[in-house]
Amino acid sequence: MVARRGLLRATTVKLSFAAAIDWSRERISFDCSSDEAFGRQMPPVAAPARTLSARSLAAPGARLAGALVERGKRQVTHLLIARGVAWAQERKAAVGEVSFEDGRLRLAVQIERLPIYRDDGDLLLLAREALARQPHLTADDRRGLTVEAADGVVRLGGNVRTEQAKHWAEQAAASVDGAASVRNEIRDDIGLEMAVAQALDRAGLFRTATVYARSSLGEVTLFGYAPSAAMVAEIVRIASQTPGVRSMANRLEARVPTSPAATTAPAPAQDAG
Repeated sequence: MVARRGLLRATTVKLSFAAAIDWSRERISFDCSSDEAFGRQMPPVAAPARTLSARSLAAPGARLAGALVERGKRQVTHLLIARGVAWAQERKAAVGEVSFEDGRLRLAVQIERLPIYRDDGDLLLLAREALARQPHLTADDRRGLTVEAADGVVRLGGNVRTEQAKHWAEQAAASVDGAASVRNEIRDDIGLEMAVAQALDRAGLFRTATVYARSSLGEVTLFGYAPSAAMVAEIVRIASQTPGVRSMANRLEARVPTSPAATTAPAPAQDAG
């Protein structure tokens, strides 16, 4: 990144993006002061600079609006291209679709064919609106859902009644222009009941206990019995840790199951005489 300071006698310095500790559309924060940066106290950047600005794009009516940076590697993955004035629509071009020739950026594809870009705030709002418009989701399903948006990915969570409702929610979120992908982590009631049973089975608790789980939008109730209060507590602990369980109601009984052999009356003794 090339930074400039001053007006009449401006000075510039090249800073490595590896030194950036945070960034957004409005600002980039570096782990140094302005004096340290312009005093060349930061590690020097040897790569030649290719200055880019909003006018660097060789496309009529379009301008360079920004860049998307992968946070882990701190590398630019996409350039943002804006077209329009008052309500400019932004699209994103992968770095492999852009070349730098004669001081100008050139796109390998037409702007209209580039995917639309939405920032996370707009993406979250549009995803919520799409879920609200989905006609097959019930009011209970919508109340049980959670939605997040980060780096162009929409993440769905929470609880719904049926597996079909889970698919309808994913379809609604995927219909939003600008959603790079959708992570569907919703739990439906039947699937959650099976997940609780599998967790108890892996713990070996079904060998001595009989347990039934019933879920209502993630509010799970346990029925059945176990041979001791300690095992009842262990069953509740494991079941409550199953992903998707919002609350737990315990209706288990602590009792030893009655053996059929133990309830059979002994045969009367035969008279030897």
